[in-house]
Amino acid sequence: MHTPLETLARQIRDWQTARNIYDTELCKRFNGLGSTKTFKRILEGDLTELDADSWLVAYEQVLVLIDLESQASKLDEPIYDDLWHIAATRLATQTAMTERGNNRLVIIEGPSGSGKTTAARCLAGRFGRKIVLAEADETWKDSANSMLGGLLRSLGIREVPTGAELRLTKLITALVESPVCVVIDEAHHLGPRTLNLIKTLINRTRCQFVFLCIETLFKKLECNAYEEAKQLTKNRLAERVKLSGPSPNDVEKFLDRRLKWEPNTMKPCAKVLADRAPLYGGWNFVNLVTRSARQLAGKELIDQDTFSKAIQKAAASR
Repeated sequence: MHTPLETLARQIRDWQTARNIYDTELCKRFNGLGSTKTFKRILEGDLTELDADSWLVAYEQVLVLIDLESQASKLDEPIYDDLWHIAATRLATQTAMTERGNNRLVIIEGPSGSGKTTAARCLAGRFGRKIVLAEADETWKDSANSMLGGLLRSLGIREVPTGAELRLTKLITALVESPVCVVIDEAHHLGPRTLNLIKTLINRTRCQFVFLCIETLFKKLECNAYEEAKQLTKNRLAERVKLSGPSPNDVEKFLDRRLKWEPNTMKPCAKVLADRAPLYGGWNFVNLVTRSARQLAGKELIDQDTFSKAIQKAAASR
């Protein structure tokens, strides 16, 4: 019987084989796999001197990225890591990773559809097992125990203690032994007690933390938990990145890679779409309009009339 880690490695191998990708290219694309030597050892079930739990988390995240890439391929929606919201998130995180003091918190805030979650997945793709993805929910607001359990499970720890004190001890031990960057999506669900816990984790480990949050809700949290938030945002903040709707330049870059245009058509269409996107869901709306435009145009080049119809069609579905 295969171990859970070996099973994941075999699933990744099946995906790789179907696409005729060499081991070197695969491991370069997904840093979480480790070296080609490590990947082959895990495939063969040789886990000697390997931290199986840690690698299990890394391989689970690689499968998430593979699934995302496969879905994007089916929809012809590749992820471009040079778009501003992704690049800004990556640079801020890299800054925190090189910080020797306590300034190791990055806050990425923006409205729904500004690309926060996609940026987090790109971080995992670039930095591999150095990134641990977690998602806060409403129970984290008032329950330190709930947050600690969620973080432990995100680290791949299966046996989670029942009490908050034991969970905190186990979490700190795990983070001290294997420092990582913990990316918390929906961080506006935190509360005074859990903000204090993040401060404790920064103080007692060498880990970095990235908050992904809706700006208006996080501002409300900062007001309601002023002292707790101040300890983080004043004394432990590496950088705060504010995302907004897709910019005309990024939309133009995106459309240029995705669609075939009539001459002198793309720039004005990109401007119109960038203006409309914040009203209908940001980058999700850009994706939807792009798909609609391709469907309407078929094999023809896209003109302004076709693109206008695509925008109307996409807007009507929101």
